[in-house]
Amino acid sequence: MSDIKNKKPEIEEVISAVLSGDEQKNALNFVAYLRENKLNPKWSATNAWTVSHKTFRVCFIRLSGAADYHNLEAGTWHILPFIGEYETTSLDDKLKDIVWANKKPCQTCNQCALQLSNIFGKKFDTACEGSIVFINPDSEGLDCAKKLVELRKNAIKEGSAKKHVYVAIKDRK
Repeated sequence: MSDIKNKKPEIEEVISAVLSGDEQKNALNFVAYLRENKLNPKWSATNAWTVSHKTFRVCFIRLSGAADYHNLEAGTWHILPFIGEYETTSLDDKLKDIVWANKKPCQTCNQCALQLSNIFGKKFDTACEGSIVFINPDSEGLDCAKKLVELRKNAIKEGSAKKHVYVAIKDRK
């Protein structure tokens, strides 16, 4: 695995090397879905890929072995979809519950590129474009992540999506 740091591997190659069982199956399923929809993961850093559409970021996929601050234990992965302030009716209630259950504390509170006042109608003290993180998503989590990807892709097509601006870790307070 140490040579993976020195090249830009395909995501499927690394998924097969670091995940097993349902995690591997689900990760490969999600990547296949992305590729079918012309959203090809691009290597970003060790065990991390970004997915973009028309120069806008859509999501990140990270596997264990990525930077330590992502807190991914061995054999785990996550999807971080970029979200916006979508209409409350953009998701059905079941998917909203899944989104809210996967809301994580904002790591860069008040420095985010896109702070949100609510997520699908629910207010949070700290929320931003990267507040939702699906860790080892099951089939329902994958379906929800796919729906968020579709919402983001449609917002980009319609011109209503805001560009993600990365704030370097060293510049976060």
